[in-house]
Amino acid sequence: MAAAAVIAALSPGTARACVSVQTEASRIAIVEDNFDILLADGRVAVLAGFAPQPDAPGYGPFLERLAGGAVRLAQLEPKPDRWGRIPVWMSTGSKEDAGLAGEALAAGLGRYRPDPAARPCRAGLLAAEQAARAARRGLWSEPRPGVLDATDTGAVLAAAKAYVVIEGRILTIGERRGRLYLNFGARRTTDFSIVISRRNAALIEKAGLPLRKLAGRRLRARGLLDRGFGPLMEITSADALELLDEAPGATETKQ
Repeated sequence: MAAAAVIAALSPGTARACVSVQTEASRIAIVEDNFDILLADGRVAVLAGFAPQPDAPGYGPFLERLAGGAVRLAQLEPKPDRWGRIPVWMSTGSKEDAGLAGEALAAGLGRYRPDPAARPCRAGLLAAEQAARAARRGLWSEPRPGVLDATDTGAVLAAAKAYVVIEGRILTIGERRGRLYLNFGARRTTDFSIVISRRNAALIEKAGLPLRKLAGRRLRARGLLDRGFGPLMEITSADALELLDEAPGATETKQ
């Protein structure tokens, strides 16, 4: 089944529901290897909610197909990002489809990225990623895992300092110097942890995720992996986290 058809079946009307600003007609001049999109009018666009995987099977031909194509887009932020790119929802088809980000995710060409601008489209984009994962398309067809196991210390330490998706069961929860730690192992310098500032933790809990009660629960997180003080991922919003089960677990401890 074609990627666009998969999206339509999974999340009908997603674009109409998640794009609240008016779309405009445009044309793609070229798509760079990092999926920055140069428009014919000189602007550079980036797809909100999409983290590309340039070495995924089918990535190059997908980019080539887009060059020169007519699109409709909606600018999702009033100003460009720090690299001069405008975050957009973009469609190569009808206004009602899930957009180019959803199409690329359904083809397995990247992972959902929890950009604030993509928040209204989150459910549809996650569904597109899951469809590619279930069908083993694109990056999900590779022998290497598309999602890191938080307890696989070797794989976590070997992973590049880059955007990753990682999941596992939280062993303990601790707080230190205004930061909340979700620990997936007992050794601070080698085992993976999620770190959240107190302010962001309050916002995430307000959004309905009880961070301090997650010991023993399976969690999936998305973000940049840093190994400066052991493998860490700093999380700033609830959009970057997905609860995977409700299993009981270990008790809270001091960090």
